[in-house]
Amino acid sequence: MINVARQLTRRLLGAALLLALLIPAGRAAAADVPTLKIGYLPITHSLAVVVADHLNADKYRHLKVEPVKFSSWPELLDAYNSGQVQAVSELLVLALAGAEKGIPETVVSLSHRHGDILTVAKEINAVKDLQGKRVAIPHRMSVHNILLSLALKKAGLTLKDVEWIEMPPPDMPAALARGDIKGFIVAEPFGTKAIQAGFGKELLNAKAIWPDYICCGLVFNPDFVKANPAATKEYVESFAAAGKFIDTNRQEAIGIARKYINIDEKVFVEALSHDATYADLHVKRSEVEQLQRYALELNLLKKPVNLDQLLNLSLLPAPGAKGQ
Repeated sequence: MINVARQLTRRLLGAALLLALLIPAGRAAAADVPTLKIGYLPITHSLAVVVADHLNADKYRHLKVEPVKFSSWPELLDAYNSGQVQAVSELLVLALAGAEKGIPETVVSLSHRHGDILTVAKEINAVKDLQGKRVAIPHRMSVHNILLSLALKKAGLTLKDVEWIEMPPPDMPAALARGDIKGFIVAEPFGTKAIQAGFGKELLNAKAIWPDYICCGLVFNPDFVKANPAATKEYVESFAAAGKFIDTNRQEAIGIARKYINIDEKVFVEALSHDATYADLHVKRSEVEQLQRYALELNLLKKPVNLDQLLNLSLLPAPGAKGQ
């Protein structure tokens, strides 16, 4: 009996040693790492979310990541505010508005730079032609509201000179085709869909309206960041690496993204041709300050937000910064 017990003990020890050898060095067991659920919309601004998931899903050492797709900004916000997801790729004006209301948020990165266009009906040839017409934006608390306001201002008009409405982005191309609206400004690929379908055209690239505008950012629940610093850092670094991958491997990135986002390849290719870039996602405080000033001017915010509390610039320092 003693020999049997010894043999059993040796076998158990051997199995344990083999299991330990099979687990990659430095990688925690799955039960020991937190799960990060990150919400996103099926738009080009979310490319880094899905590309990071594809490139790193089985490589994370300090966390597990579960991308969660939503169809609208209200749905995404409800999920974040209720704790169903711990991070989101979110409109930064919404992040400012949330911070004003006391919602716990930490902006750690941009999600993209540029890539938005003002799409209009074929008969619209200048911004001034939108006077008295209905124009759609995705959300009142969006940079697209600000961009529309700035474009109208340059044409000698104001938001009061058009009938602007909020509309879910996927509904915009069809609304333009029916004549329910005469223009819209939103994240891609919806403008491109209208253009390729033959009933819309690009009137302005958003960069022509505001060269340094910022739209969406990577927002974390600060409690997750505080409780899981290594996991947060690892994800942010993978997110930034995904951005660089997108800019240097566009065709492959599109192939990856189409597994998550139902966009025709031809539409995807043209949608990314509107100056969308992902390689430099670090947050510039000056850009957020300008975004906040415009939001205050349009009464999207009642008072300035404490940016020292909202922004975490340490997780993704500027290129060339010390230690980079």
